[in-house]
Amino acid sequence: ELMRCWENIHRLWQAEAHLRALLFREETRWPGYYYRADFPELDEKNWHVFVNCRWDPQSGEWAMNKQEILPLRRLS
Repeated sequence: ELMRCWENIHRLWQAEAHLRALLFREETRWPGYYYRADFPELDEKNWHVFVNCRWDPQSGEWAMNKQEILPLRRLS
């Protein structure tokens, strides 16, 4: 019972983190990802990045940031 309770708490934290990342990203990612009516265009110049978030239990704040996507080198 306690393990199921912790699983649900962690699922709620994950859901909140996911929604905050979606709202942080000011663009539409399509097809098949998500659509934002307030930002209907795909913006590769500014948003071809990973979005990360971090919860700070001390302040009760979420920190959002962008992380550059690094190209992979092909091993020969």
